[in-house]
Amino acid sequence: MNFLYNTSPGSFEEQLDTAHLILRPYQEGDEGDFMHLLKENPEYLNPAFADRLARVRALEDARVQVRQLRTEWDNRRTFDFGVWQKEGDAYIGNIALKNLERSIPKAEVALYFNEWPGSRHLAKEALQAVLQFAFGALRMNKVYMRCTNANLAYGELAEESGFLKEGLFRNDYRGTDSDELLDLSYYGITRHDFEQAQQQEQANSEALA
Repeated sequence: MNFLYNTSPGSFEEQLDTAHLILRPYQEGDEGDFMHLLKENPEYLNPAFADRLARVRALEDARVQVRQLRTEWDNRRTFDFGVWQKEGDAYIGNIALKNLERSIPKAEVALYFNEWPGSRHLAKEALQAVLQFAFGALRMNKVYMRCTNANLAYGELAEESGFLKEGLFRNDYRGTDSDELLDLSYYGITRHDFEQAQQQEQANSEALA
């Protein structure tokens, strides 16, 4: 059995702390924030998160979704982090590792943030924390991101964070409640890429010290 499905829930820290953010799994009581962000930012969630938008119509729907995300986390199927700013404890987004493939192992990262693109610097901070979690605690060998033309700004963010654009897959995605086939741009970062970038960053810091 793959280690992801053979790891006890307490075997690694679930909360990630950065300079400005707290990333953690969803828990009871988060449903109000969760629903509000979805309702206020539909343009940032389509088409990638259209299914989530469709599922959450009322507060009870959000409560069910939050419980499901917690269950998927405990079962090591998907790692959905809610993102809160430390200053003011404001809920600002979601970033997840999903579609885990055990044979590599690798995972897809997907994210959305409110007030985009003003929150871009915070999204990048959250992405770096989740990459550290993926290559550290989860021992991933690769993380990838898929973007449609509607959310290529996230692809640009990925490239700024060390991902390489690996190709364009034509007519590779059909959004929820849509007959249109969309092209997908693929971005990937390997463990080697990530560790090399960290070593370079450390060397630059030491040179400036």
